[in-house]
Parts: sequence; C-alpha cells; structure tokens
Amino acid sequence: MAICDATTKNVIAQLQHVRRGNGPIDLRYFPDFLIVGPQRTGTTWLSANLRLHPQIFIPAVKELHFFSKLNQPDARYYSSSDLDWYLRCFRETPGDFTKKTIASLIRFRELYHPRVRGEATASYAVLERGIIQDIVTLNPEIKVLFFIRNPVDRAWSHAKKGLLVNRTLDEVPDSAFEEFFQQPFVRKCAKFTENIDRWSEMVPPGHVHVGLFDEIRLTPSKVLFDVFKFLGVKAARKYVPETVTETANPSEQVDIPERHKRFLTQLLQPELRSLEQRYGLHWP
Repeated sequence: MAICDATTKNVIAQLQHVRRGNGPIDLRYFPDFLIVGPQRTGTTWLSANLRLHPQIFIPAVKELHFFSKLNQPDARYYSSSDLDWYLRCFRETPGDFTKKTIASLIRFRELYHPRVRGEATASYAVLERGIIQDIVTLNPEIKVLFFIRNPVDRAWSHAKKGLLVNRTLDEVPDSAFEEFFQQPFVRKCAKFTENIDRWSEMVPPGHVHVGLFDEIRLTPSKVLFDVFKFLGVKAARKYVPETVTETANPSEQVDIPERHKRFLTQLLQPELRSLEQRYGLHWP
C-alpha cells in the first residue's frame, strides 16, 4: 500500500506515537513479526538463526529500537520516530537480495523468497499500551515472540552486562548491583506474565508465541521448528543450521553469588510465583 492509497492514509491518521515522515509509505514492508524479548532471553540467538531461513527477512542490524525509543531523540540507540525510516530497514538492495539468493541456492538449493519480515528488539517486551496499539494499527496481524527465563538468572545476566564492562565482580559493590536490580526498566523486564498479557490483549488470539529459554539451551532444534511453524514458513531439518545442536547454550554461565541470589529471589518472588502458577515453571 503506497502513501496515495486511502487505506494507508487512514491507518497513518490513527497513529498516536509514530510519525509518518517525508518519504514514501508502503505498509507491505511493515514487519509480520517481532521478537520482543525481554533482554537476556536468547533473542540474539533466535534472530541470527531465523535470518538464515530463505523465507524470512530480518534486518542485518539487530535491535532497531524504533518503538522503544519513539520521541526520545536524546536516548541511546535512537535513530528516528518516522515510519518511512523504519520501513526502509525492511527493504533490500538488489545487491543484498542477490547475495542472499546465491547463499540460499548454495545452502538449500532453492531461491531466497522472503514470505515474512521481522525484527528483534528485546526492549519491546515492556512497551506501553499506546505504542503497542500503533503497532497493531500498522499491522493488525502482527505476531509476537516472547521467551521466558528464570527471572533471577535473567536479572543477574542483565546486571553483568550492565555493570561488569571492563570490571571484575570484586570491583563492583553490592549496593551497585542492588540498585541496578531495582531500576524500573529492569523490574519491568522481570514481569513476564504481565508483559505477555499486555501484548496478548492487543494482538489477535494465537499471535503470541511463548518459548522457554531453557529449551534454547537444551533442545534448540525444537525451538526453531516451533518458531518456523508459528511464523508460517517451511519447517524442515535443512533450515536448522549445522551449528545448532541439541546441547547449544546461547548464554554465559550463570554463576550468581549466593548473596545476590537471595536478594533477587526475594525481590522477584511475586513473578516467580506467577510463572509457577501459570506455566508450572519452578526454579530451585
């Protein structure tokens, strides 16, 4: 649908947060799916493997941060609030298309022919309702992928990435970790059930896929097959990269000091109970 199309104009008129921009608008390039995370749940692993499938297009740049940084021009990772900029991320140059076609012919003996487009930005898990509504307005059939991880392990992994850059564990005081654990964004990332419910209430039934991080670690091939089926693309063994094995581990070793584990377990107890009640998940 081009910008001159009346339906497209009507869609754009309903947007509350996304701006149109000055370029052409073709909503055929708006993503069919979003990998929304949250952080440290295997989104990098998933997007990297899906990108190899000949019927899936994912931008070369992971974490576009478009919807999580709307109207925050001074924020880190901000690029634009304009829809035309975002849509350009899902268009391929003839050269890129040719390279992917050659790679697909070599790897699968079939042409590269993307049927679905998507992106992975882990911070989308905690988007507010108004922004999710803009997404659904732009694509009422959008599909969403969540992955659940032990909230304590996820928070620790998040903290290590944020605090242990060029520093050792002994160089960071406990108070810095505890302050990080209690940051509003970090707390929101831990609220798996709340985040899943918010998205589920706004997209069509059956359009939210909930996977388990532990299954990425233990049965990665099954995870990819399940996602292929959810996205409606071909699900065959040849589309699972040879580098994916049944013992793949996309994460760093979880080595939480006991004092931090106790703090996080108490802090995240409501979510731990919620995950056990809803999904039967229990972590010692």
